[in-house]
Amino acid sequence: MLTRMLLLFVGLTLFAACEDSDKEGMLTTDLGTRYSYVTTNDDGQLANPGEYIYFQAQVKNEADSVFIDTRDNPGDQPVLQALSDSLINEETSPVQDVLSKLRVGERAVIRADISQFPPQAKPPGMQQDSVMLYDIEVTEIVSQDEFTARQDAMRAEAEAAAETVRAREPEVRAMTDQIYEDYKAGRLDDQLQSTESGIRYIIHEEGDGPQAEAGRGVVVQYLGRLTSNGEIFDQSFERGQGIPFQLGTGRVIPGWDEGIAQLQQGDHATLIIPSELGYGAQGAGNGSIPPDSELMFYVELEEVQ
Repeated sequence: MLTRMLLLFVGLTLFAACEDSDKEGMLTTDLGTRYSYVTTNDDGQLANPGEYIYFQAQVKNEADSVFIDTRDNPGDQPVLQALSDSLINEETSPVQDVLSKLRVGERAVIRADISQFPPQAKPPGMQQDSVMLYDIEVTEIVSQDEFTARQDAMRAEAEAAAETVRAREPEVRAMTDQIYEDYKAGRLDDQLQSTESGIRYIIHEEGDGPQAEAGRGVVVQYLGRLTSNGEIFDQSFERGQGIPFQLGTGRVIPGWDEGIAQLQQGDHATLIIPSELGYGAQGAGNGSIPPDSELMFYVELEEVQ
């Protein structure tokens, strides 16, 4: 999803003069994409059609505020396939248009006019901007065979990790059965901490990673129950993959934004979330979460980005 967003919104101004006269100033591709070089590397590898280009990117506005920076993402770098000239047309993204012209080690900026975009089509925080600035740097170019081999290895690694998580599901279910029973019996009362808004939580196992905080990406394994009857309404362990999201941006229920922010990477905890910080009077999940339900989430904070 990150790469798709980067492909849609692009631009930036020239930061430094380039030594190569063919790469000075604001340039325009045959498609009309405006870009300028920040650094050049005439000895660097240039992609042939069909090869894959790995790159890093920042998306900014004209006030130089950064909205996306792929270097802050511990996941895989964005990658695009170099197109032949015959395949480049009006449907080609400006990013792909310019990337094919850059050598390894070269950095350029693309400037996009988004003044005609409706506010809802602009990235969060840029609804009032008219220009999107996109700073890209090519880091590596690999053949189709090498790219395929890397993708196969990544898929195998991801599936092995997912199977490890899925194998833990019975253990987690049994453990959270006991946590639920202890909570209902009042045996956790003296261990529960509270936030000002009324979230109660207990940390079962402490990690030693970075603190979760608003604006940072996190990955969370979870199992959710209704405190009314202990019924499990959702969990990630059966799927084998935690949920990734940016903390403090309203992409999850308020109780998660606030509750996960109490934790650091590696923590295992239980959150007790009042209805008003969960799904409120409307409920959710086609009835699996009734209106006005207090929720219990067992969570494991796998990663803080």
